[in-house]
Amino acid sequence: MIVCHGVTKRFDPNVLALDNISFQIDKGEFVFIVGASGSGKSTLVRLLLKEMEPTRGTIIVGGRDIGRLRPSRVSQLRRNIGCVFQDFKLLPNRSAAENVAYALNVQGESAQNIRRKVPEVLSMVGLVDKMDSLPNQLSGGEQQRVSIARAFVNHPPLLVCDEPTGNLDPDTSVGIMQVLYSINRTGTTILMVTHDREMVDKMRRRVIALEEGKISRDERRGGYSSQ
Repeated sequence: MIVCHGVTKRFDPNVLALDNISFQIDKGEFVFIVGASGSGKSTLVRLLLKEMEPTRGTIIVGGRDIGRLRPSRVSQLRRNIGCVFQDFKLLPNRSAAENVAYALNVQGESAQNIRRKVPEVLSMVGLVDKMDSLPNQLSGGEQQRVSIARAFVNHPPLLVCDEPTGNLDPDTSVGIMQVLYSINRTGTTILMVTHDREMVDKMRRRVIALEEGKISRDERRGGYSSQ
């Protein structure tokens, strides 16, 4: 699903964000990316979404070398990557259902399919009874569930989550992780950047740790810190 080979990102001669990193993530994996602030985690996410280009190296997502993608094809790449962020990024004047439907509207989905898909995915994240609620009427955990529903409504093969529990209390975070685990079980690959030490230790999934732009650890059933 993801292959990074010799990926380096330098912002200027004195700022090396990623330094010759290589790894492969297979279809259906659930992988945590951990590391201190400034270790290169956010840079990696932006490279995968083709928001920036690597200084050198190859990035393959879903079998495509994204470095060779024409600009007109970038939107197609992003349709196959669902994104969940720490700050939810919901449209404040639209209901939960309308926020999810928006992701389908911009891709030209038919009204019939939107009416079918939106309740299905909101039910999956446990919010079918909050379809008509505006974001400010929802708790932080509920807003994040809407964000996940919006990211997953098209069943993308890859879900990239950037600190999805960063603004949530521990109990709420558990519920969010249960939703992501359910999505992973449908076959969607999940790459999750996180500082949530307790959650990583509890899940015992693959952990790739970054330190000063290099991979310091890649463990199949790892914890937040090396043992």
